[in-house]
Amino acid sequence: MSVVRWDEQDEEDDLARAVAAEWACLRRLTVRPGEPLHLDSDARETVVWALDRDAVLVRRPADVERSVRAEGALDVLVFAASAPAPDPFEPAGPVDVVRPSAVAGERVVDGLTSITRYEIGARAGAVGIGIDLVDIHPGRRSYPVLDIEEVAVVLRGSGRAIVAGAEREVQRGCVVGQGERFVAGPEGLRVLSFRERPRLP
Repeated sequence: MSVVRWDEQDEEDDLARAVAAEWACLRRLTVRPGEPLHLDSDARETVVWALDRDAVLVRRPADVERSVRAEGALDVLVFAASAPAPDPFEPAGPVDVVRPSAVAGERVVDGLTSITRYEIGARAGAVGIGIDLVDIHPGRRSYPVLDIEEVAVVLRGSGRAIVAGAEREVQRGCVVGQGERFVAGPEGLRVLSFRERPRLP
């Protein structure tokens, strides 16, 4: 299956595996005050996207736990790629919490393609995981994704995903594995894209 809805899956289900992305793990969790955030493996690089806190991205569980103590329960996506985690003895990157409003968007218009792309992962210091937030403008389409492994989550709006040559209707809460392209409906489409990227030697 290449498209699933997160609200049709159990909390312990791996959404990436549900869309046949064997290289990654993706879960949607509710983290409550006093509950630790358990990740699948300390050996894999992991990022956390808070769905209900202005889409804040963090790379360390402690950051999520501090937010929960300060603000209450968090609704989060926890993503881990098969790439190994960075050396724990290396200093963390300069930024561990990123709000999309603090990242300059890149507007791309080319024929029927019209998007604004926010490169979130690099800003947060992610090494083995590429994370982009992409706004596809109303009635327009995204660039095709053909040569990289990707898992995408629809955060806002509705439209269609082209997967294996077939069109699938998508809206908030849809997880898409290896979609070839998105086409936005009349209100536009916001997609959070995770991909594995090779590490430089």
